[in-house]
Amino acid sequence: MIEHLGALHPTFRRTPRNSRRGELDSASRSSETPQTVEPPGLQECARRALPKLERLRELVRGKRTLLAQTHDYPDPDAIASALGLTWLLEELEGLETTIGYGGIIGRAENRAMIKSLGIKLRKVSPADFKKNELVALLDTQPGVGNHSLPADVVPNIVFDHHFERELAGAEPEYFDVGGEYGATSTKVLEIIWASGLTPPTHIATALFYGVKTDTLGLGRVVSPADVTAYLYLFPLADKFLLAEIENPQVPLDYFRVFYTAILRGKIYGNMVVADLGEIYTPDLCAEVADRLLQVEGIRHALSLGWYEDALFLSLRTRSRNKNAGRILHSIVCCGAKTLGTAGGHGPMAGARVPVEGRSQRTKADLRRTIVQAILEAFGQDPRRFTRIISLREAMGDAVPGETRATSKTRKGSSSGTANASGSSNSGSGNSGSSNSGSSNSNTSDGRDTDASGADDRARESTRSTRANGSSEGSVSTTKRSSGDDRQSGVNQEPSTDGGDAPAKDRVARRRAKSEPRGEPRPSTAK
Repeated sequence: MIEHLGALHPTFRRTPRNSRRGELDSASRSSETPQTVEPPGLQECARRALPKLERLRELVRGKRTLLAQTHDYPDPDAIASALGLTWLLEELEGLETTIGYGGIIGRAENRAMIKSLGIKLRKVSPADFKKNELVALLDTQPGVGNHSLPADVVPNIVFDHHFERELAGAEPEYFDVGGEYGATSTKVLEIIWASGLTPPTHIATALFYGVKTDTLGLGRVVSPADVTAYLYLFPLADKFLLAEIENPQVPLDYFRVFYTAILRGKIYGNMVVADLGEIYTPDLCAEVADRLLQVEGIRHALSLGWYEDALFLSLRTRSRNKNAGRILHSIVCCGAKTLGTAGGHGPMAGARVPVEGRSQRTKADLRRTIVQAILEAFGQDPRRFTRIISLREAMGDAVPGETRATSKTRKGSSSGTANASGSSNSGSGNSGSSNSGSSNSNTSDGRDTDASGADDRARESTRSTRANGSSEGSVSTTKRSSGDDRQSGVNQEPSTDGGDAPAKDRVARRRAKSEPRGEPRPSTAK
């Protein structure tokens, strides 16, 4: 492979494997570039990209600065392709480069990628586009609307693997868009191959992760070039850093968002829709949609949430007959009135709909209209759905652990217990009996006592009497805990009934009764 690349371009040189921004543990990682077998198709990809490289070098020759702009909420593919392009142009032409974005980087994996690989990104302002001689767009293109490129600025360079959109203004000088690629990182890597350079470890790791995530490990729509890129980058990538990137810690709010998705999720035939409400980063819509697509029997998943006066949507599909990108683009961007921006490709797509200044009712109507249009595009009836969990389950009336505890402490609620234990198999999907629908239940003396409080007292009493060695006393205490006698075995306060002894004396009597007959208690007399 080295001889081949050197023949393609005279500037080829070997780069040490541990050459990267930030310090790597030289003791645990080899400084030599690993010897790899050339993957099939590499020579063809490199030759095909050679004319593109020459055009790119002619364009940037003599310039000093370049701003590589991703979309506003960059994913690993956008970050990696920007990193690969800036590294290449720094090496070949000595450019001063900056990687910019306009929104936030909220997903934990993306933040871990930037930290672990030492990638420098900057949130840009409109003035930054004027300061740089060259502007490149990565993983997006003019007119899409998911980036911060000012309307009066025409980018010089565009790399994007999504389908080509109609340009409203002048065409960029270098325009590499579409072509059935699964990742923009693959397009950039082809240019690197044509240059004859070997990407260092941190570049190779980023590009590999970009290809892997955008193709779902080559499981989504891919081209032969994506497969070649994956096989080429894998031995060059740092597996320890990949493990750090793919398994980051996440904030507690992350799990609250998934809890909301389950509470609000609705299933329409083979499609699931989850309204996340307010979210702390738009990336969560994509994460939830990816996860919901794993539900058995589900073929399509839609997740939506509100972030900073905008409605964000993520659409996923397993169907090869449906193109998520084109469906979402046609609904959001191509109707009688443009609602916002959308993009994507076959199995996955995203959209952003600005709602600044609109009333709550208008927002709700807009959300309903978009969701209904998406459901109909996938052949689903918006009026027919089931919830992921029932409303009663969502309100906490049928928590399995509480239901079982209640059934053990209430002798008089056998019918309610039967309903609660069998409700998970019922056609209605509701859990809990009619008796457990209220938070209160009638005790034996006719007074209203909180059911969960009685259960807590019963469990506390049971633990106390078991600690004193009496299994029969435990059952007795459990039975009485829901009636007049609600004193716990741990409670040492006297009874207020007027004739009973203190609680500790009652415990002693129960211990005496629980002793097996024929085995006298040991004497304590001196």
